[in-house]
Amino acid sequence: MFCIIQKRLSITDGLFCVLNYQIVGIKPDKLSFYEEYYNLIKLLANFIAMRIDQQTLKDLEFDRIRMYLSNYCKSEKARSNAKKIKPLNSPEDLKREFAVLKEIQEIHHRDDVNFPHASSQDIDHALKVLRVENGVLILEELVRVYKLCLGTEELIRFAKKHKEELPNVFIACQHIDRVDNIIKIIKSILNKRMEIDDKASKDLEKIRRQLKSYQTDIDKNFDSAIKRYRKLDFLDAHPETFIDNKRLLTVVSAHKSKVKGRVRGVSAKGNLSYIEPFENIDLNKRYEQLIIEEKNELFKILQAITFELREEKKNLDAFERLLSRFDLYNAKVLMADEYAGIIPKTSNKKGFYWEDALHPILYKTNKDLGVTTIGQNFELHEKQRFLVISGPNAGGKSITLKTVGLLQVMYQAALFVPVKDVSEFCWFDQLMSDIGDNQSIENQLSTYSYRLSRMKFFLDKLDHNSLVLLDEFGSGSDPELGGALAEVFYEEMYDRKCFAVINTHYTNIKILTSKKEEAINAFMLFDTKELKPLFKLSVGQPGSSFTFEVARINGIQDNLIKRAQGKVSEHKVNLDQLAIDLQREKSEFNKANKLQNIATKETNELTKKYEEKLQDLYEKTNQQHRFFEQKSKFLKAGKKLFDLIRKHKGDETNKELNEAMKKYIAVEKKRALETTDAVVLDKTIKEVLVEKPSAPKPRRTKGPTIPQKKKAKVGSRVKIPGYNRTGEVQSIKGNSAEVLIGNFKVKAKLVDLEVFT
Repeated sequence: MFCIIQKRLSITDGLFCVLNYQIVGIKPDKLSFYEEYYNLIKLLANFIAMRIDQQTLKDLEFDRIRMYLSNYCKSEKARSNAKKIKPLNSPEDLKREFAVLKEIQEIHHRDDVNFPHASSQDIDHALKVLRVENGVLILEELVRVYKLCLGTEELIRFAKKHKEELPNVFIACQHIDRVDNIIKIIKSILNKRMEIDDKASKDLEKIRRQLKSYQTDIDKNFDSAIKRYRKLDFLDAHPETFIDNKRLLTVVSAHKSKVKGRVRGVSAKGNLSYIEPFENIDLNKRYEQLIIEEKNELFKILQAITFELREEKKNLDAFERLLSRFDLYNAKVLMADEYAGIIPKTSNKKGFYWEDALHPILYKTNKDLGVTTIGQNFELHEKQRFLVISGPNAGGKSITLKTVGLLQVMYQAALFVPVKDVSEFCWFDQLMSDIGDNQSIENQLSTYSYRLSRMKFFLDKLDHNSLVLLDEFGSGSDPELGGALAEVFYEEMYDRKCFAVINTHYTNIKILTSKKEEAINAFMLFDTKELKPLFKLSVGQPGSSFTFEVARINGIQDNLIKRAQGKVSEHKVNLDQLAIDLQREKSEFNKANKLQNIATKETNELTKKYEEKLQDLYEKTNQQHRFFEQKSKFLKAGKKLFDLIRKHKGDETNKELNEAMKKYIAVEKKRALETTDAVVLDKTIKEVLVEKPSAPKPRRTKGPTIPQKKKAKVGSRVKIPGYNRTGEVQSIKGNSAEVLIGNFKVKAKLVDLEVFT
């Protein structure tokens, strides 16, 4: 048979890239493939998988993540898949996986909806039986298939019900078909106790009816025999026993000849005999025959149901894979809750930006010990793709390196990662590492020989889509010669345009990094006063190895340390001391910068409060002014009327008074109509008590427009409040900017920057 096949990539079981094939001209739901095709698909999927070698997964302890994940799975199938999970094959597969996981996580955190978490029954043996032409399922296997179908039905029903709010979950389930038909087939022969129902066939119903009748007669005869022989005191204190599922009398052997029946056995000491009552001998024979007939009928029923299910084996296989896949999804969500994992943003550009990234294994260990885990910030991009970390031993360099590698693998395996939600990840086609002391006893390789073989492996495969992790770069050989070779390897990798995170103690590598435009030094902070590592990464400057300081921490005597210092060249000591001084200065600068930011924030808050209070005082003053103006106007009008009354108090008729008042009112009315801001009676205006501010400046209602501040952009020369020198804006993220002042980088808010160019 010859077919034209078109390849599409998708994700199944959350683990392997399984290829869906469409034969041209044939509908997808009508496809039928032989087992050879299925095996070919799996081989092809593994061949095109993301290129990550097993040694890298071992270096990063990814097996421990797999084990943690498997503990959250309910089914054995999902647990097995969790232990084999690996990075997906493409960014498109990853996007689809995260889309489903995001919806499941959202439902998981809601109280009004419960996501189905049915345990996927292992039906692998049942599927093997179905593939054998004359194979017949036993009842236990049929029940497992039935429970699998019920779990699938529950998931499908949920996906259809929430189709609008969970479109990706629905899409992941929509290929499932005929689950209701299979349930109906199995349900036709099973009862609620998961046993084959009496009405599964007419012959079975007849046989079981006869069995019940015979059992009733057997029990009636046996109970009668017990009463009869108990009165004669022929029976033991425990008058009944069972042999081969038959009820037998426990007779004292001295009286066995007086009991009618057949002896079926005796006790170990021979003092008791087990006798089948005479009345039940024929009944028991018939009952045994009926049991055989029942078994034969059950076999026929299971044979018939197996024949029907044989046509559904591909659907059953799909059901098992679907439930295992969603079992794994749920496990990922549950595990993420343990370390506050999120689905991060994905960057279309090569590089990543992580805030407060945690090593999940370290976090879990520290959490159990009640210790706080310090998060790290990482940033790599096309203009800064090499990160070289230096610093003291036991300062956290290796765990920092492993954090980068492990989180990248977890991300590409569609696992939630412990970072802040502003973080961004990108896809790397290759991830390679050389971490720790990996001597190869089997191949008789030393540490250095092993590392050379790994470096050759890297150089054969590296490209611009690769991320390389190197721990103790260049170590294992003569420091001077090994440093020279490490420098050559560094330049070769740099020229390949790959991305790298490197740990080193070599000064020449630190110097080389400072000369490379797309590389940057970093170091692990060290408290020079307390002489202890702070386990925090600082980017921008190389660090000292603190060789002698770490030796002093570990109890090495001062006289030995001084002797060692005397054997090192003065230039080397001065250079190391310079690195220490730079690190101390940067630490102090960061501390001062932090205090300055806090003070600026407090000042801004106080200024805001003052302006709000001043505005309130102005409003109260204005209201009081209007109140007194209104009162003054009313007093003036009242005085005028009072003068008119006094002037005409001698009039007998008040005629002149009335005329004068009318004339006054007319004049005031005309004036009020002609005046724009005439004072009118406003009952809402009340006298207020105004707190007099100390020497308040009069507020200008109108004045010249204040010119808008220039907006800072990358490359702008700016000045930060509190600093005498100007700096250059290196990068802008949100409302914050990173400014280079001299050799130091300072973070500040955009609104605080004074732009010059």
